[in-house]
Amino acid sequence: MKLPKRPPAHIKESESWKILQNSVPSLWIVRDVSERDYGIDCYIELVSNENTVTGDLLSAQLKGTENLTWKHSKTKARREAKFTGIKIETINYWMNSSVPVFLFVAETSSNNLYFAPIKHQVRNQYSKYLKQGSLSFTLSEEHSFADETGLLNFIICYIQEKTFRDLTDLSRTLLIHLPQYYEFILSQQGLDPFLEVEPEEELMFIHIYLTIHNLCNVLAIDWDIKWLDKIYEDDKKTWNCSFSCLHNLTMTEILPLVEKKLTEVLGSIKTIVTVYQKEYWEKKEYILYRKAKDLDLSDLSALIY
Repeated sequence: MKLPKRPPAHIKESESWKILQNSVPSLWIVRDVSERDYGIDCYIELVSNENTVTGDLLSAQLKGTENLTWKHSKTKARREAKFTGIKIETINYWMNSSVPVFLFVAETSSNNLYFAPIKHQVRNQYSKYLKQGSLSFTLSEEHSFADETGLLNFIICYIQEKTFRDLTDLSRTLLIHLPQYYEFILSQQGLDPFLEVEPEEELMFIHIYLTIHNLCNVLAIDWDIKWLDKIYEDDKKTWNCSFSCLHNLTMTEILPLVEKKLTEVLGSIKTIVTVYQKEYWEKKEYILYRKAKDLDLSDLSALIY
């Protein structure tokens, strides 16, 4: 008597789903796509450690393979593997998505789940994306859900993908107004410490602080400066004020730290825009690319003198 046989592809698909379900945090909500697959297998909603449903959503394409071929990276101290043959039509669909898209690859021999941020890697190989009929994506041993480091790397990748439009807008704002910002940072240090900051200067300080702070969040640069509300709280205690304000003493304390972060942010923007993703920015945001390319980080004082 003949009976149906389960194809190996179906077995591999089931194994991949089990690895996915067992690898991502159990708090996260995984919703598989019941309709016909056009490049998305599931949606994943991230849930915080406090069990808060955040609305942070991503799309995922899940692939399975028995063994990945790992090689030492030529540029980084880690091992990497390539996942090849993704059609441009599918990638176009991913690039048009309004939420971050990740390629998940389940290695069934190790029960490990690896991830690649799609849009980020497309921007890194933009000329190939425009010319070729398919693309390969890079998997890293650091980009897996095997440990807390891998999970942290995933969260960083997710935030960077989610806030990519902010990177464009904030970078444009910073580069357009950089001479004004830098002159303000220098000129507002060392003034009479007993005097309150004028309202116009205080508003400018808040604007510059938030612009650089938000860029640090987008670029995954550690923010080791006091938060804005803490700055005001400490100033109020120091001067025993009955209302929130800032004094020049506080500005002299905080602005050198902001200046240091500004340099870090500019270096990161310049590297991304003119090196790692040069082809993308040159094609899509040419003026921003030119501004970043012409930026001389060795002498920012030339901006105002």
